[in-house]
Amino acid sequence: MQILELKVTDLKRIEAIEIDPATGQPIILTGDNAQGKSSVLDAILLALTNTGMDDPIRHGRQSGSVRLTIGGEKVEYTLERRLTKKGSYLTLLDADGKEVPKAQTFLNGLLGNYAFDPLEFTRLKPKQQVDALKSAAGLDFAELDAERQKFFFDRTNVGRTGKEAAAALTQLPKPAEDAPAEETSATELIAKLREMEGLVSKYSQCKLHVETATANHASALQEVARLEAALATAKELVIERETEKKHAEEFLAEIILPTAEDIQSANDAIDNVEANNRKVRERVAYIAAEKKADDLRTEYATLTRRIQEIDERKAEAVKSCSLPIPGLELTDDGVLMSGVLFDQLSTAEQIRISTLVAMSQNPQLKIILIREGALMNSANLKLMSDLAAERGYQLWIEKFQEAPGQVGLHIVDGSIAFVDGKPVE
Repeated sequence: MQILELKVTDLKRIEAIEIDPATGQPIILTGDNAQGKSSVLDAILLALTNTGMDDPIRHGRQSGSVRLTIGGEKVEYTLERRLTKKGSYLTLLDADGKEVPKAQTFLNGLLGNYAFDPLEFTRLKPKQQVDALKSAAGLDFAELDAERQKFFFDRTNVGRTGKEAAAALTQLPKPAEDAPAEETSATELIAKLREMEGLVSKYSQCKLHVETATANHASALQEVARLEAALATAKELVIERETEKKHAEEFLAEIILPTAEDIQSANDAIDNVEANNRKVRERVAYIAAEKKADDLRTEYATLTRRIQEIDERKAEAVKSCSLPIPGLELTDDGVLMSGVLFDQLSTAEQIRISTLVAMSQNPQLKIILIREGALMNSANLKLMSDLAAERGYQLWIEKFQEAPGQVGLHIVDGSIAFVDGKPVE
């Protein structure tokens, strides 16, 4: 379906305009600034969607209206949007003059994306073009982008911490190959040395005791020889000394003396305990730092993988979505057409693709509204017109133009003053 007739009264800068676009050619609206040409396109949007205009009634008037006749293939509807100070009122009639119930709902089923202006699309930056096509294809990556941003932020922090950990690791001395696994207690070594010194002292005392006992034994024997009268007493003393001597010898025999090498080794261990313990601490610190650096590298790799997974999910969504033109592709760098970035295509090719995209957005009510048409040369206008004729679309083009030209409806002060260069009577 297309627009078969348009009547606008007292809207924005328009006083009264009636357009019959039955020629099949693009409807080109020309005029100087603030004369009403933009208001025509705004009126079409207002009629169909009840949006797009703030303060729509022409100043000094109490009401305004837009009347549209749309149709094609033996189907025809007439809709009128009346606006008053109290609100907007829509009437929709079918070809038999019967009112269509739930008129706006019915229209919404026909409407496409009239905000998709082919010329405006060509002027967008690459990422804006991608966003526009995503919106056109119904793709919403807001949730995935938020999740990706979180992983990216976490990965940045992990990467920074990982670099700090790696730098800290380089400042630590590598542990000696002979570094013990655990620190040695100096207190235990000293206690062991003291124990060995005690045994040496006891041995000396026992040895002295044996020597004294031996001397006493000899003296007693002499006393027995000299004093026969005190023999019994002396014999008891001898027995006592012999027993004492025996016990001392047995105790002496049980003592295992440390060698000079043992004592020297104990002293060396005490002297070296701090050095050994320092090696142990260095080894523990190095292992901990090495583990931290490894853990951060693992976490960084995990976050990188998650970011890649999100990018792959987005790419798969874009790949599987229904884009309007074969060869059209959405990437992070911009829109590609057959592998070539959109902004590297010729102007004519950019306009051709943008027009085909706009047409895909409006499959039922086949109209395309184009603003800033003055930026389009005659060759590109012909290209767009040929595409529209080939596919059955209707172009409504607004062009800034101070004087009337040979083609188009020239608007002055809210009314059509010239048609194809000829003044309106």
